[in-house]
Amino acid sequence: MVEAEINGIVYNYETAGEGDPVLLIPGYGGSTGFWRKVVAVLAERFTTICVDNRGAGGTVCGPGFTIGDMAADAAALLDRLGVGPAHVIGWSMGSHVAQRLAIDHPAAVRSLTLVSTYGRRPARSAYLLDAAVRAVEEGAAPELIGIALNTLNYTEGFFGGKEADGTPIRVSDIDDIVMAKAQMDAVNASDTSDEARLIAAPALCIHGTDDIMIDISEGERIAGTIPDCRFLRIEGEGHWIPVAAYLPAVLDFIGAQR
Repeated sequence: MVEAEINGIVYNYETAGEGDPVLLIPGYGGSTGFWRKVVAVLAERFTTICVDNRGAGGTVCGPGFTIGDMAADAAALLDRLGVGPAHVIGWSMGSHVAQRLAIDHPAAVRSLTLVSTYGRRPARSAYLLDAAVRAVEEGAAPELIGIALNTLNYTEGFFGGKEADGTPIRVSDIDDIVMAKAQMDAVNASDTSDEARLIAAPALCIHGTDDIMIDISEGERIAGTIPDCRFLRIEGEGHWIPVAAYLPAVLDFIGAQR
């Protein structure tokens, strides 16, 4: 891991491989490790740059930040490294940061891959996650946030399979409630529903048909708003989509933009 002092914070990131740059932005509470399987493939052909957003991982900052701040951090890092424009891949909240990056810093983005994306976070998901954050603030076990995330991220088939074979379900390590709330506040305050039309980079939106965190109709709507955007439906998958189900399409898409 490497740290860079940019925009008044200590920004944590990792790089691997050689070639055209690919910037990978994780979702809520996620860190660079989220992209481990993706990096294992992409680093054979590209320079991969994984970042920890404000409020997660090794990045050090205070609360009170926005999605726009996260996008500005990513743009500043690309500038610091001298590698832009980059192919940008974001999942969930990370895809929202990626949209903001393409809107506010278009020169930093060569192509945009948005996995499980949205313009405005869904009310039902926010209801559950905000309640989990409040409960932890009031003394509940921190794992409650991870349990809420798992409930929304995975399909019934996933839970049924784990139940049948007795395999434990990993719960995300979200133990800094101040930062967890700060990220949630940033998500709740952001909306790119109308501004997505300003995205000039070629884009690919990928969404699971069984996503209950963000209904597939929202991904379709964003794809229809971005002027140059393809849409890929992944049948039977939820908010978290296995890498093998979408990475070949991402490689084809990025390859066509080089």
